[in-house]
Amino acid sequence: MERGDFKGGQLAKPTIALLADYLDMTMEEASAMRDQHAELTAALPTYPQGLFRGRGIVILAGGKYSEIAATTLGMIRLLGSRLPIEVWMIDRVEEKEGWCDDLFAQGIACRFVSNYLQDMSAFSHHYQLKIAAILCSSFAEVLFLDGDSMPVVNPDKIFEAPAYLKTGAVLWPDYWKATESPYTGYITGRSPEKDTQLPDFQTVDSGQMLWNKEKQWKALCLSGYYNYFGPTYWYTLFTQGGSGWGDKDTFPTALRALGAEWTMIPHHLQTQRYDDGTGHGKGSGMAMMQADPADMKEFKPLFLHSNFIKFSVRRLMCDTCIEDPSALKAEQRLQGKEVKFKGSVANHKSPIWESLTFGKRIFSTKVKNGLNDMGKLDTEKDMWRVMTKVGCEGVFSDDKICRRASKHLERTFGEMSKWEGGAERICS
Repeated sequence: MERGDFKGGQLAKPTIALLADYLDMTMEEASAMRDQHAELTAALPTYPQGLFRGRGIVILAGGKYSEIAATTLGMIRLLGSRLPIEVWMIDRVEEKEGWCDDLFAQGIACRFVSNYLQDMSAFSHHYQLKIAAILCSSFAEVLFLDGDSMPVVNPDKIFEAPAYLKTGAVLWPDYWKATESPYTGYITGRSPEKDTQLPDFQTVDSGQMLWNKEKQWKALCLSGYYNYFGPTYWYTLFTQGGSGWGDKDTFPTALRALGAEWTMIPHHLQTQRYDDGTGHGKGSGMAMMQADPADMKEFKPLFLHSNFIKFSVRRLMCDTCIEDPSALKAEQRLQGKEVKFKGSVANHKSPIWESLTFGKRIFSTKVKNGLNDMGKLDTEKDMWRVMTKVGCEGVFSDDKICRRASKHLERTFGEMSKWEGGAERICS
């Protein structure tokens, strides 16, 4: 189906001619897809009353993503959230041994997609699991978070945001303009003919999403269809070799196809950069800050989506770590094979090696609208509190990592770890 040649997988300056030439598709083929799509949307199910209840957080984890999600879970509770949480994985193979028992003791539920879907053969990418977790979760209203997208303030009031109460769907912008095929609007029923103008809307960062399932049930079901067949068709139609191939644009496309009312956060995301020693930041950035939907006029950080540096204490603080068996099985590598990786502290090429080695802050501190631009907010310190705890107790604990994280917390932020000096006893 593909015939284009977009270097580096990105379209810095797309033209309508370039977008139109990427897919080898005829108008007849597009019309056939349009007819099938119309039949599907006409048959979308109604909301199942009484099946779901309450508000809660759904987090996607599993395999190597679990130790990253552990930081996000710790941040949610550290910041005072009392919302119920479900952690979703593909199946038991993806579970770090004993982790679900740890989570259960904290009042957090483990859920496995394979327990809800009979046929998992079409799920070849982790992207596809987001919509499955949202649809199958027990909550009627869902704050969905990727394992690497964490709140920086208590998120509990997000369900009271006026924009959410009005529309029942809130999405956040990504960096790029859409690069969808000119056939997309025609196929999905949004346009009466093939588009002749460039898309004028942003792509979506689906690392955090807010959904009222009753209000937006049909859009979620249509997104489920797009994701189920995403790797073989829809992902490429929606991005065409541009950045962000995957689930992210299935959600706004479904909403537009149905003519649903929804909310796109009007604030462009802010880039969290590395500290260059002056606090002003350097480089192309390490994470994306997303705004609180409660304030549509002023950017106030609510989420930090770590799209580059993954904040797992093992990924940061070990010399040479052995990859957990759950991660190897989840990625379909040879079982029993020992795979090792270096943490950032042992990798001189890492952009945060100096910070970890010499006890310096990672985040820049003088960025407008940044994480340290909100009075008492100190997200980086909070993250190290959480990561130190993760490294010192529970299934991800390790003696050396515990000591290193405790030392970093003390010399960088002036806070003594309660595990300092007792790591051998607490960390195994």
